Amino acid sequence: MHVTFFIMLSLNEFDRGNKMIIILNGCSSAGKTSIIKEMQNLYDTPLLHMGLDRFWAMVPAQYKEYGIKADEGYSFSKAYDSNHNPIIHIQGGPLVTQIDHTMPQVVHTLADCGHDVAVDEIFINDKILYNYAKALESHTVYFVGILCSLEELERREKQRGNRSLGLARGLIDLVHTSKKYYDLTIDTTNLDVATCAQKIIHFIQQTPQPLGLKNLRKSNMGGLKIA
Repeated sequence: MHVTFFIMLSLNEFDRGNKMIIILNGCSSAGKTSIIKEMQNLYDTPLLHMGLDRFWAMVPAQYKEYGIKADEGYSFSKAYDSNHNPIIHIQGGPLVTQIDHTMPQVVHTLADCGHDVAVDEIFINDKILYNYAKALESHTVYFVGILCSLEELERREKQRGNRSLGLARGLIDLVHTSKKYYDLTIDTTNLDVATCAQKIIHFIQQTPQPLGLKNLRKSNMGGLKIA
């Protein structure tokens, strides 16, 4: 039997203050965007979708991937492992640093203006997560890890056709280094999008006070300063 969970949240144009933010972190092709779209369908109130891909869509092409100014934005370099599998490594320039600081501020502003927000992110270093932890400390934040096997990620890369082959292999050892701070983990390897979205919403219904990013701020991850 297919069961659908709904979360009921009061929201109107004048409703401000402590809003709910859901951050989904995982590799490219792990299913974050699809899960958020399904969550939007299940919510009875507006859930805004903010994500890394949406933000980078604003950036001129020459600052991305193999563009002539990619060293100022983010650039790709390709290598191969011992089995000749492609690996895409990502290097970030000063524009990346600036955007990594800007995105949490935008999410904070949306929440301050009375919006509930779902964010899909790829935390390739702890500094990006620190920025979110600091910027969103006045709001309720659910930190969700979206896991998936490398084999399935690579199958999806090939199937989608709009991802560089090797991107997941280059990211998989980087994105979950702060996994002990997840409020919830979802493994999408063998789960459909609807089930993943329902699990997250059900968890939110049962957990009014998530502690993941609060614990991160308390620990300060070894004393490193949060920007």
